[in-house]
Amino acid sequence: MKRVSVDIGGTFTDCVVAWGDQRVESKAPTTHHDLTEGFMEALTAGAEKIDLSVETVLSDVDSVRYGTTLGTNALIERTGERVGLITTKGHEDTIRIGRGRQYGDGLSIEDQADIPGADRPDPIVPSDYRYGIRERVDYKGDVLLEADREEIREVVNSLVDDGVRAIAVVLLNSTVNPVHELLVEEIVNQEYPSNVLGSTPVVLSHRVTGKNGEYMRSNATVINAYLHRIMREGLQDMQSVLRDHGYEKPLQLVHNTSGMAQLGKTYAIQTMHAGPVAGLGAAQQLADELDDENLITTDMGGTSFDIGAVTEGEVSLYEYEPIIDRWLINIPMVYMKTIGAGGGSILGYNSAEDVITVGPESAGSDPGPACYNRGGRRATVTDVDVVLGYLNPDYFWGGELELEERLARRAVRRDIAEPMDVSVEEAAAAARQVVDTKMAQTMFNEISLQGYDPRNFSILSYGGAGPTHACGYAEELDVEKVIVPPFSPVLSAAGAGNLDQMHMYEQSVYLELFDGEGQTYFDDYEQFNDVVATLQDKGRRDLLDEGYSADRIQHTVECDLKYGVQLQTTTARSPVETIDDREDLLRLLKAFRDSYGDNFGDEAHMPSSDINLITIRVQSYVEQPRMEYTSTGDAAALTDGAGTPDTGRSRSCYFGGEFVETPVHRFTEMGTGAVDGPAIVEHPETTIVVNDGWTFDRTPAGVSYLRRQ
Repeated sequence: MKRVSVDIGGTFTDCVVAWGDQRVESKAPTTHHDLTEGFMEALTAGAEKIDLSVETVLSDVDSVRYGTTLGTNALIERTGERVGLITTKGHEDTIRIGRGRQYGDGLSIEDQADIPGADRPDPIVPSDYRYGIRERVDYKGDVLLEADREEIREVVNSLVDDGVRAIAVVLLNSTVNPVHELLVEEIVNQEYPSNVLGSTPVVLSHRVTGKNGEYMRSNATVINAYLHRIMREGLQDMQSVLRDHGYEKPLQLVHNTSGMAQLGKTYAIQTMHAGPVAGLGAAQQLADELDDENLITTDMGGTSFDIGAVTEGEVSLYEYEPIIDRWLINIPMVYMKTIGAGGGSILGYNSAEDVITVGPESAGSDPGPACYNRGGRRATVTDVDVVLGYLNPDYFWGGELELEERLARRAVRRDIAEPMDVSVEEAAAAARQVVDTKMAQTMFNEISLQGYDPRNFSILSYGGAGPTHACGYAEELDVEKVIVPPFSPVLSAAGAGNLDQMHMYEQSVYLELFDGEGQTYFDDYEQFNDVVATLQDKGRRDLLDEGYSADRIQHTVECDLKYGVQLQTTTARSPVETIDDREDLLRLLKAFRDSYGDNFGDEAHMPSSDINLITIRVQSYVEQPRMEYTSTGDAAALTDGAGTPDTGRSRSCYFGGEFVETPVHRFTEMGTGAVDGPAIVEHPETTIVVNDGWTFDRTPAGVSYLRRQ
């Protein structure tokens, strides 16, 4: 296996190079002005660790896999393209009207509770750029009113005159018959071929999502159009730089469905939050390798703290109506919870409420925390950790970045200590406690709302700052064991290297599989099978286009079902790909009832109610070779010594309400013996803080455990 995987975070760009039996990790500061620079710097550092040039690596590598933040950043900063919307006449204000409590989408729980002060988000497409055309297709796909070509032509010309650079097309019921959306695309291409207008994208909603729901479908389509140019240009630049250095294969992108696809087979919206999802994929593999099937995953990087869960060895929780930024969409995504509590999260003091505040604003990599000495002045979580002695100013990032404790103390004094009228050390300790508590409370809410007790889980801690705080938030949750895996500082990048090639398609349907009143069963099996076959064909064609042979392609089928007129649907994996007889149907209904019982309890079943099928979803995938994270042949096995050498290193660190002289160990010099806290274990790219009452030990393969005594 020869594979490069890169994940770009808000502060650092992480890289993992798998080269035969060698596995190496590297980091570089994220260069937000041009992500390509940080990408190549991290890749160069990784190549140097295996004594190869970047050109040698890129000319011989099997694939380059990339988790990009281009779309996420553009949406946050509102730097996307000017978008025009063409929709069915009378529905121009769908994205403005919204759905239900739209004002609360994407806001914190506290802000959602402030109904009088709540505002709906401003639509990406202002009203001046939203046009309706007279056309109508009914729910069965029958054309009731033909679209008028001249009207479409006039609308397109008006949008171009308005300076629109991307066109989103969302017509009613186009998911079952896209004939009019295709007509709009045809007319745009006729009127404005690429040699006249340039590469102006026309994004058709039925290609983005096969599900009904005009508001969510409109949002998904508009966001894709909004991000298209910046994604295209940024990724083309990346591809060009890679080609200049010898890489001639297609660039592979991480998808937020926990799969991978080539650049040409990727919509912008599929890359949103993809990096953390890759880390969750790595966690699922680790659950199997470590024989620990219930894990709370915690990724604490420089900008955010991402929480996920592996239950019974599986990442089973998808969001089928997720929120991106402030907009509800209907593109399936692996569910993760993100809060602004990373190493670069900015701290402050709210005198009105007498509380220390954490994030969501981050110092990022430029200027970074105050201790980076790059111009940052505001106190961050990293500055607090420096003040408390946990981080070694001379060994941060393996000594590549020297930290200035003086600047960290000055920032903490100005932003927290003086407003609170306490010492710098007391302010830093209080801020760290607030950060750990905030993370623990969010973890408890997420896990308990899924019906689980966090105390029955182990915590998987990764990200550059995660192991520094793991004992703190584990204590708050009363969790007994924390696992720090190999590649923990770059686990999302490592996870990207092991994702399968995958495409997911879904289609809204309405099939009554069981009639509760008449006690009869659905028997038009071909109607179900035809939809499945169509979705499988889409995925198969994508994978064939990407160069995979037909015999390697596999499919899974999922169904969204519900009892009667319930609003809540339940997702069940179908035990059959096609329904050929009553027995197959009963197996599907049993899968629904089992899933429903797991979610709501067996007492909630309604045996006399109808069972309706709402959505059919197909995952088409090709399994990829995987590196083992815990293999002793990997580069993670840094030493094979027995016992823990006495290095003689120590420094003053804050434990138990006071500074105490604390032993400091280098991970690269340690064997497999246990270390009792308080202690510090310094990895080149992270720091593991062992609290008092905890024990640290590690396996020969580099898996570290923190256990409460």
